[in-house]
Amino acid sequence: MQELVSTLEKRKFFIVKLLAFFASLALVFNFFFTLSPPEYFDEKYNMYFVYALIAYKIIELFIIYYILMHRHIRFLKKNSATDAFKAKLTKHTKLLLFLIIQGNTVFGVIAFKLSANVLFFLLFSCIALAAILLFKPKKLL
Repeated sequence: MQELVSTLEKRKFFIVKLLAFFASLALVFNFFFTLSPPEYFDEKYNMYFVYALIAYKIIELFIIYYILMHRHIRFLKKNSATDAFKAKLTKHTKLLLFLIIQGNTVFGVIAFKLSANVLFFLLFSCIALAAILLFKPKKLL
């Protein structure tokens, strides 16, 4: 279990650096290029889509985090964890860390394109950062 915790801590640190890189890249892109929102929807509806993406991502991340971490931590604390459960936990925690960065980056790019405002991409990066910082692998011990 100690090996899993150290691996997750390394991944967490790498993801924080990756988020900072993506945010910097978005700021540079916004500085040098002009992005216009798509014309196939009215601008008002574009913003509704962006707000829906924000609400969805906040709800999704914290529900998944709660289900994964708190449910599994209670099971581990009972000392009834088997090797199959530990393998499942390893797979799910690594997948969670990947999905946080991947989902927020994709949603951030969509929101950036729909709104033509880099602040929405940065908001999704902050949501991912908050989810990553709330993720405490040492609680698994």
